[in-house]
Amino acid sequence: MPYVFAALVGFASLAVALLLALRRLKVSEERIANAVSRKRAQAERIKRIARVTLQQAEDLRTARRRKTTAEMGSEDLEQRLKAAASVDRRVYVLDDRRAKADSGWILRVVNGQYAAKVNANLDPVALESWKRGRRFLVWGLDEKKAREKLATRYPDGKGFAVTGAEAYRG
Repeated sequence: MPYVFAALVGFASLAVALLLALRRLKVSEERIANAVSRKRAQAERIKRIARVTLQQAEDLRTARRRKTTAEMGSEDLEQRLKAAASVDRRVYVLDDRRAKADSGWILRVVNGQYAAKVNANLDPVALESWKRGRRFLVWGLDEKKAREKLATRYPDGKGFAVTGAEAYRG
């Protein structure tokens, strides 16, 4: 009988150890399942954030391209505005009539009050061009004839003055 009792105690100990092992196994499986589920959820969050980040990067590249295009357009417009406002580049042609012996003369005509008298709402660039002087291409036999031709259109009596003359090389 002592052997039976020892066998029963051994069997009971084995049963208790087996139950404890099964309980630990079940707890471990739950922890593993929980960890796997957290890992999947984390992976999904990472994928979602990665998609958003990629979209934001594409939006940023697009915005930079638009910014660059706008800046280039702005610079081009500024250069064209400066070129349009540049008084030294503009040459007005008085008339196209020309004899074979005539040569070209660039004459600068100034009248600060002319533009305001004719049209007070005139563009400020045009007003300024009359104050600084407008350059006219005039065809004439010599400088004197070119000045006379210009004086018929813009006479001294109306406030016009020729401030400079140079031969046209064009």
